[in-house]
Amino acid sequence: MRAARRKLTEVGCYYHLMNRVAGEKSSLPFGDVDRELGMKLVAHLSRYYLLEFVSMCWMGNHFHIVVYAPCEAELPSTAEIAARHNTYYGPRNGKTVDPRDDVSCADIGRRMIDISRFMKDFQQRFVHRFNRLYNRRGHLWADRFKSTIIEGREALWTAVKYVELNPVRAGLCADPADYRHSAWGWAKGSGQHPFEVDFCRHMRRSLGDEGAELGDSEIMAMFAGELARTIAAESGAASEEIESAVTKAERGESMPVRFLRRTRHFADGGILGSKAFVREVAAKFRDDSPERRKRFSRGSLDNGSALYCLKRLRKTT
Repeated sequence: MRAARRKLTEVGCYYHLMNRVAGEKSSLPFGDVDRELGMKLVAHLSRYYLLEFVSMCWMGNHFHIVVYAPCEAELPSTAEIAARHNTYYGPRNGKTVDPRDDVSCADIGRRMIDISRFMKDFQQRFVHRFNRLYNRRGHLWADRFKSTIIEGREALWTAVKYVELNPVRAGLCADPADYRHSAWGWAKGSGQHPFEVDFCRHMRRSLGDEGAELGDSEIMAMFAGELARTIAAESGAASEEIESAVTKAERGESMPVRFLRRTRHFADGGILGSKAFVREVAAKFRDDSPERRKRFSRGSLDNGSALYCLKRLRKTT
């Protein structure tokens, strides 16, 4: 019997969601058309679900999504829920809901913020279109999707950087802005981030007081600088080179340095954040005493601080 998925429902929560295809690890079935399909399908479903999308990246055999799932207390009014639902489905398919039906609207609202509902809907639609495109049948995904709970502070910035740097780490490009099958590459290629409002709001929120006065363009520039800092630091660049890369990135110039580090913590870590956050959330899902005695896996960040994850994973290169 598989374990129940960890989901926080009493408060809003960030998640890193990912899945990969079945078959050999070296198999890369997703071409440009398939990755474009995945990107557009997530963007399309974001018009229905009340999940707030922050980051996304499609690779040759897997995908990553960073999302904020609001809690029930953050749901809009039943009228707004009904309007969103009815606008998405239209009046002709029999799926519309009466905004005066509080019970049905509340149920729809809960589904709109459920990551499991979204992932089921998204993955089934993708497989249907993928199978039709390639005249195939049967399952596509290796297993049920993975989800890691992310603390909405420094851990969020780190997780989003990890997602957007996937193509650089895989050697597909030197600058994540040049990879069109990610949210950041989409933003830099088209001039419009697919989730710009939510991206800027949540990245700003995670900075606390430091981000309160920053505009959207400043958040985007800061994130570009942090991507450059991570790439340069992981490539072993000297401090002067790192600061030069950051400055160029904030100005919109390219950063031709390669990101080398690989980590499974963002996909398999279960819970990622400060030690206090990991301990507090872990206690909600398991017996309190063993979790409080557990030695969490620790990782160092570029600025000298640390993040912890619930599962102790072997290092990979």
